[in-house]
Amino acid sequence: MKNYFGVLLLITFFLVGCKDDAPSGIPGPGLGGVTVNKYISIGNSLTAGYQAGGLYEDGQIYSFPNLIAQQLKIAGAPLGKFEQPIWGNPGSPDISGKTARLEILAWPASGPVIGSSGATAGVATNSNLPRPYDNLGIPFAYISDFLDTADFVVKSVPLPKIFFLHVLRNKSYGNSVFDQARKVTPKADIVTFWLGNNDVLIFAIYGGTAVIGNTVIPTAPTPSATFAIQYGQAFDSLRSAFPNAKIIVGNIPDVRAIPHFTTVGPAVAASLEGAFAISYQKHGTTGAGDASSYLTEANAPLLPLGAGAYVAKIGQPSGQWYKDNSITLPAGIDTTQMFGLDYRNPIPDALILDSLEIAMAGAAVTSFNQTIVTVTAAKGAALVDIYSIFNGIKKNGLKIGGETFTADYLAGGLFSLDGIHPSSKGAGIVANEFIKTMNSKFGMNVPQVDISRLPGIPAPLGKYIVNSKSGLKRSYDSMQPFLKQ
Repeated sequence: MKNYFGVLLLITFFLVGCKDDAPSGIPGPGLGGVTVNKYISIGNSLTAGYQAGGLYEDGQIYSFPNLIAQQLKIAGAPLGKFEQPIWGNPGSPDISGKTARLEILAWPASGPVIGSSGATAGVATNSNLPRPYDNLGIPFAYISDFLDTADFVVKSVPLPKIFFLHVLRNKSYGNSVFDQARKVTPKADIVTFWLGNNDVLIFAIYGGTAVIGNTVIPTAPTPSATFAIQYGQAFDSLRSAFPNAKIIVGNIPDVRAIPHFTTVGPAVAASLEGAFAISYQKHGTTGAGDASSYLTEANAPLLPLGAGAYVAKIGQPSGQWYKDNSITLPAGIDTTQMFGLDYRNPIPDALILDSLEIAMAGAAVTSFNQTIVTVTAAKGAALVDIYSIFNGIKKNGLKIGGETFTADYLAGGLFSLDGIHPSSKGAGIVANEFIKTMNSKFGMNVPQVDISRLPGIPAPLGKYIVNSKSGLKRSYDSMQPFLKQ
């Protein structure tokens, strides 16, 4: 059954939450003379409205582009319906056909157990739309995917292929994001463009590794020179297709500013209470542990949320990660030894970002963002500095009305259960940053989203503060298939 309550809530928000009234002397909502008959969005999962490990209708209706579209209408833009590739609840599938969406499965005294429910996945609800979508955000998309006309057809990795086929579902509209974007009618007057995150984020999520067959191999972010060429080509094509459009671009956030990378490590450090140092593999190594850390020193290694299910076994004779991923035990590994504490059974490279990997990710983000600044300035686009905004929230929090948002996992309110993608309120905050930049750059007066009227974290989560000794458990099965490329 469709969640009509969620749709009704959204409609109520749009009609009641954003009034046109303005105090005397202050201009009301308006477009500032800018023609806006069509708005399209281009990006990856952050654009698609992906939350809690999946695409699902109740999250997608709060995607930041959909929120922007509704605000543009309030400002007077005759946009009509902003069409998105909706995946019906409970959401998109993993490779077994079950929903990949993360939920709180149980709440024992030790803390929340987070994983997928195992319910049968939902189905696309508007795949028969007789034109391309207005929201062309594709989870797992890299910058190269904007122009690559073959990627979604030949990509063999199951999870990305699912999303490419979901969004670019009809080849008669074109074989690439760019092809479909330029076939949307009328021609777009406003374009938001936020690609490039996955060119470094996928590297970081999987600890700088990939699994090929039964072997772990090291990976790296997209080379900076390659990114610069591909981003320049993408923007040249975009500007050629939409010479008069107002284009608003997001840059790449710091991986250290999102809770996916900042939650597990401190919890492990606190649980060991300084009595033990963890043993781990450095980047590119597969055998015995060649490094150790108490996780409390400056520039300590980071443990992604995906490591949570495994670090709970620290101190036990366990080889669970190797079993779960069908990895042939490398030479020098003895899983009868204490996992994570004995150098013969270290935390695998895939479950940790060491200092080299952190430096690689940081250098890539810096270089990518320099490219984005240069290209967008040359093409007359507006730039939203997501990097600084997210770092600012991590450092100081963000107060909006009576709410304070932080970059903490669960309690912070900004991020969904996967610790990477914004919650519905977080999407509203992102939308407002795009709107602020749009107004400032192009002389518009589009009203901001009323964050208080967006759904927040469920009540129990709003009171939850991560306990360092809670032994936080989570399932990340929905993302494991991508590791096996």
